[in-house]
Amino acid sequence: MAKSVYQEIYQDLKKRIEAGDIAYGAFLPSENELTTSYSCSRSSVRRALAQLAADGYVQSQQGKGVRVIRDPSLDVSHGYDGLETFKEMAARLGFTASTRCLALDRVTADEDLARLTGFPVGTKLVRALRSRRANDQVVSTDESYIPESIASSLTPELVESGIYKYLEGELGLGIATSRRIITVEAATQADRDNIDLDGFNAVAVMRSHTFDTEGLMLEYTETHQRPEFFSNYTTVTRTQRP
Repeated sequence: MAKSVYQEIYQDLKKRIEAGDIAYGAFLPSENELTTSYSCSRSSVRRALAQLAADGYVQSQQGKGVRVIRDPSLDVSHGYDGLETFKEMAARLGFTASTRCLALDRVTADEDLARLTGFPVGTKLVRALRSRRANDQVVSTDESYIPESIASSLTPELVESGIYKYLEGELGLGIATSRRIITVEAATQADRDNIDLDGFNAVAVMRSHTFDTEGLMLEYTETHQRPEFFSNYTTVTRTQRP
């Protein structure tokens, strides 16, 4: 499944803002200019702008246009930025990344696993556990559950090469959004066994439910990350009151 037009516009504008090609505080081109530039419909442009606004990159100014409100010079995120992969994060932050597959098996969702992942009871799932190395230290683990109907051909080699690379490149799926809960929790024995905690007794835990372009959930992932390696950049909006 190819990326939709609005996602391509969103990704292009996002990259230009992050690179500083569209300066912090500047206005984006008008909707008319964007529809011409991207040879697309106005609805695709508006959907891309709405996603950029939701992610804290732009803000609409009535009667003026859409202003860039994300300043790349203040973005000190050391963790995942948006829906990027570990390799994409490594390229952004300048470290050498490697992934090791620790486990790959098949499970059926019981009530507890269904409650955790959001997949219905009885769903056959592929479970992939991998560790993430940044330069010479293991900084995190990811444990993912994907419907077997999607990931039946997943292998340890594909896990280490990149699950998103497999889903998007091999299967042609479009990955659109992720709902996340982030907490700080005491390190478990598994964390101590699999992560170079370097004296830390806690980990940052990110539980993610990821959806495709059709709004269907295709993955649940639990990431445990060494605290000093993790940060999260977010934008919140206050409801306007009369």
